[in-house]
Amino acid sequence: MEKVFVIFNTACIGDMLVTNVLVQNIKNYYPQSRVVFVCNEQYKEAALYQDGVDDVVTYNKKKIKNFRYFCKFIKDFPYKKPYCAMVTYSNERNLIISRLIGAKHIISNHHIKFWHTKEKYRIKKYIHMKDVWGSLIEPLTGEHKNLPIKYCPPEMDTPVVNMVKELKKPVVICTTSNFYKKDMSVNDCSELINLLHKEGYTPVLTGGGKVAGEFSYNLRKSGCFDYVDLVGCTTLTELADILKICNRCITVDTGTLHFANALQVPVIGVFYAGCENMWASDETLYPAKTLIGKDIKPNDIIKAFKEINNEVCAVL
Repeated sequence: MEKVFVIFNTACIGDMLVTNVLVQNIKNYYPQSRVVFVCNEQYKEAALYQDGVDDVVTYNKKKIKNFRYFCKFIKDFPYKKPYCAMVTYSNERNLIISRLIGAKHIISNHHIKFWHTKEKYRIKKYIHMKDVWGSLIEPLTGEHKNLPIKYCPPEMDTPVVNMVKELKKPVVICTTSNFYKKDMSVNDCSELINLLHKEGYTPVLTGGGKVAGEFSYNLRKSGCFDYVDLVGCTTLTELADILKICNRCITVDTGTLHFANALQVPVIGVFYAGCENMWASDETLYPAKTLIGKDIKPNDIIKAFKEINNEVCAVL
């Protein structure tokens, strides 16, 4: 009989993509299962096309704090009494929802209020988030497999995607995140763009939100114009297609890194603020190189970029 697994991850894009390790582990151990992903409505596309996800249910993170909205969400939730609910980050609200929808098993990261979880299980102290969340299946299986995350978006026939197809040797650059200490400086980005041009590449700047928009404005203000500006111009699915077209990416520690991993796109991950033990690409699973340190220079990035290109070409 089909078992329904409900995964709650209402965080950001990168967090959701890394959770695909858990999705695939569920499908590996329970091939006939139905995996339902619950996420914040603005990031639905990041869940919808993950390998192994059968359905996506969304809610608005701001509205869910309203008691009426919360009750309506519980009432309308289409998968009552699922076999298992798995809650990332031990999110209090999502743990309560798991109880109210009648999940047979409720599993989360280590949580001080164990009354929320039906499995009195202390998750092993893994460091990397793919292991932390992949291990949520361990109370049921005793183990989890180290698998690459996979994202399978449809091919988009949109003006922005078609425009990128016409570019000469495009490379995606993402310089901003949700935490300023992880971001590339405008001066370093300007120098990186110039170095890429010298190598014959067309830099394609991506990102979303106010911070990314301000970054692109400051980049142009500094006198740098030799890039294609797609900041705020793409959906998540379009970004995935653009990554596949470019087949090369340079990014700080943000969701774009995990999109590249999930698509097996060669990527240079630049970690200025640490956290590499939690979020860096597993180089045994992906064509990736990780640079770590506060003083990473554009020349260091270009050197790693050339190395990974040469390695990929050698494999091909």
